[in-house]
Amino acid sequence: MAQWGRGVTVEDGMFYACDGTIKRSVTARKTVSSAVLGNEGLFNLTLSGEGIAVLESNVPEEELVCVDLENDEIRIDGNMAVCWSSDLQFTVEKSTKSLVGSAISGEGFVNVYRGTGRVLMSPVADSGSWLRAAAPVKANAAK
Repeated sequence: MAQWGRGVTVEDGMFYACDGTIKRSVTARKTVSSAVLGNEGLFNLTLSGEGIAVLESNVPEEELVCVDLENDEIRIDGNMAVCWSSDLQFTVEKSTKSLVGSAISGEGFVNVYRGTGRVLMSPVADSGSWLRAAAPVKANAAK
């Protein structure tokens, strides 16, 4: 089974806190595609060492999906990843072989993780805020 490797790279907005034994560093995207095409930004936070880290997620921990890769790849939509092994190669690529096909499918671009390591994913897309996701919706009855 794959391990986290040298560290864990955290999706933007998912880091909450960690204890003093965790080393924090900023990791620059290795490819232009991962920064520009996927609207992912130029940098991510990487955590390494032993200790406790707290990440924010829009679903409970037991609903998160951990995928172990062994010299393999996984393609996932948008920012469904909460964090991934820093050893994995991360790129953003077209969802199909052609730009037209990607546009027609509605997916456009997907995040691709290659190598050996782990990806921790949320089964639903981030709503941007846990409070917004949990807030009740008011409906007005038609008069």
